[in-house]
Amino acid sequence: MAVEVATKWLTIIGIGDDGYNGLAPASQQICQQADILLAAERHLQDMPKLNAQTHIWGSPLHAGIQKILSWRERGLAGENIVILATGDPMHFGIGATMAKRIDIGEMHIIPSPSAFSLAAARLGWGLRKIECVSVHGRSLSLLHKYIQHNARVIALTSSGQTIDEIADLLVDRGFGDSQLTILEHMGGKNERILTSTANEWKIGTAADFNSLAIECIADEFAPIIPNIAGLADTLYVHDGQLTKADIRAATLNKLLPTPNGVMWDLGAGAGSVGIEYMRLAKNSVCHAVERDAARIANMEINAENLGVPNVKIHHGNISDFIDRLPTPQAIFIGGGLTFETFIIAYQHLAVGGRLVINVISLQGLAVLQQITDNFADNKAQSRHLSMQQISTSKAVKIGALTTFKPNIMVTQLSLIKREKIAEGGL
Repeated sequence: MAVEVATKWLTIIGIGDDGYNGLAPASQQICQQADILLAAERHLQDMPKLNAQTHIWGSPLHAGIQKILSWRERGLAGENIVILATGDPMHFGIGATMAKRIDIGEMHIIPSPSAFSLAAARLGWGLRKIECVSVHGRSLSLLHKYIQHNARVIALTSSGQTIDEIADLLVDRGFGDSQLTILEHMGGKNERILTSTANEWKIGTAADFNSLAIECIADEFAPIIPNIAGLADTLYVHDGQLTKADIRAATLNKLLPTPNGVMWDLGAGAGSVGIEYMRLAKNSVCHAVERDAARIANMEINAENLGVPNVKIHHGNISDFIDRLPTPQAIFIGGGLTFETFIIAYQHLAVGGRLVINVISLQGLAVLQQITDNFADNKAQSRHLSMQQISTSKAVKIGALTTFKPNIMVTQLSLIKREKIAEGGL
């Protein structure tokens, strides 16, 4: 049976700071044959005269995307539509963005070396040992996740001012001795490399088109914030409603954070479980639901400070949002537990997904008993359901002596969903 091949109406070509002259002859020919060509203003200025109708690629991004999508019918009708995009279009670029909206069978993508590759080549750094991150048009707090002693980071930036802000961020984190290498206009006639420590960086020195390489060096008293489950409680702003570090580690061990996954944190409190899930699972997203406005404010601070500002926070009751959220691979219920909430969460959970509930009250225990009773006759699911009690103690002084004071015991139910269920059932 023959398979129909989609028309490749859109070509995306990576271009460097050396502009049109740096393109391969085949890519130049594609530009010459284009009916519509879209590129940054600086690249259009350096081009020879083309027959194409040209458009400037600029901000806001969504406007450019909508413009491209509006040309689809023209492209399918036979016109050649070309985008010139800086570097590798599939590495934090427009190629990856368009691939979410257009089938790859309709696109032809020709990469050039990314800023990460160019920077690594100039510094002699092996890319597999480097954290590559983009803060171009994104929150600088994303860097917090990667700032570790002895780590090497290459960051795509937005402007020269971004370098100033990153230097301040490093100093505030206790990484003022970190070595900064600013690489400007790589491959172009104005290429320049600047080096400094964060402490010694002079504001306003960097040009706008740059990438930043960071060799992270912690000061003597800089806090260590590794990417592990169970970060220190002192790293969180909270009102006491916080899943404590030891319990949090046990909880995440049951949630099994997975890359590109969706996680729900219901009754999120300070947001610690969802935040650490995102730190552990690359490209994962947490949807945190919390009804207390003060706790949401704390959660926002915690997400920024710990490098996952893209946590999706929903203010209100769990029942207000649970039908609107994307299908999760993991669910944590840390507050607001009712049997009805569990039923709805379980129904939405993907097959193979993990659900964990922590309770400390008699009322919560009663709900857990109700859950296990409802699964009693379901052998397939019961084999993948477990309950445990977790007890921790803290050393305290009593006069001249030291003893252990028990913390509140936590009862934890965890399960892996093994089968689809009928509407309204378990």
